[in-house]
Amino acid sequence: MDSPVTFDRLYEGARRFARLAMEAHAEEDQEVFLLHAGVSVERLAKAALARVHLTLLTEVNGKDDMLLHFAGALSAPPARLRTIGASTAIGRLRKMDVLPQKQKSSSEADDLDGLIELHNGVAHLGTDNVQDYLATFVTTVDKLLQHLGRDSSSFWGAWSDAVRVIQDDRAGRLQKTVRLKMNQARHRFRTRFADLPEGAVDGIEQAVTERGLTVVEVSPEGALFQTLSQCPACGREAAALFLAADQDSLLFDSNLKLKIESLLCGLCGFRLSDAEEVEAAGLPAFLPHSLEDLTRSIAEVPDPAERLVTIRLGLPTVRSHAHDSL
Repeated sequence: MDSPVTFDRLYEGARRFARLAMEAHAEEDQEVFLLHAGVSVERLAKAALARVHLTLLTEVNGKDDMLLHFAGALSAPPARLRTIGASTAIGRLRKMDVLPQKQKSSSEADDLDGLIELHNGVAHLGTDNVQDYLATFVTTVDKLLQHLGRDSSSFWGAWSDAVRVIQDDRAGRLQKTVRLKMNQARHRFRTRFADLPEGAVDGIEQAVTERGLTVVEVSPEGALFQTLSQCPACGREAAALFLAADQDSLLFDSNLKLKIESLLCGLCGFRLSDAEEVEAAGLPAFLPHSLEDLTRSIAEVPDPAERLVTIRLGLPTVRSHAHDSL
């Protein structure tokens, strides 16, 4: 009787969970990412051991049913299939020099152990606010794929470009972060709208966007504006661009030089969180605008000091029905 534990099954399982892990990371679901990433590493590590011999998947605990089955001495598998865990599989691969040894001067092995520990913690207890182990996950999988002589692109599928971004040592940390966000956003866009008929996305784009320059918030220090922009990720004109001007630049100045603070696309979810990410995405630091570009205000200004800024902007004081036309 053939064993239900085979290299091909372990490898295919590792590939499936690797892609699920990448999807979870793109959706910023850290717990699901850790669960799937841990399973993927465990199955791929076991596949590497199984390629040598299935007996390497057996536990050393005094029970030899699995050992005899994998060695071919027992034709039928035991009623309960039990193989080694991820930590043991990784430990054996380290002894075989497939994965990095634990050294005081190296954190790569520690990061891998941390990924597996967090996977176990999420599976049993749940965890929050943990370190991002995406790079550790991708690096470990890459080492195992190289050892097995398997093609990285066929393993990662649609996530191959994202993996190349993570592995690019030439790019700085900020550039890699922005490029990865962009790649993940494009994947979300394709996934969300792949089954819609042609032209449907155009209608959705019109529904979620608003043209013109809008006052979002005012304060004694200045004002925050919102305008429509083309998304650097999906290419659709569906991104809300948030622009800031300090109080000095607002005084009696109809031509504004607004600093780009952040961006959020309503279709693919691409987000730039600060001015540094904006620059890394290739957007200009400032955009010129005129007060004549203003269409309406969505900011309520109950405080007199904040209302003064609104007056200096040349706008009417915003009342409780904040969506009045300017």
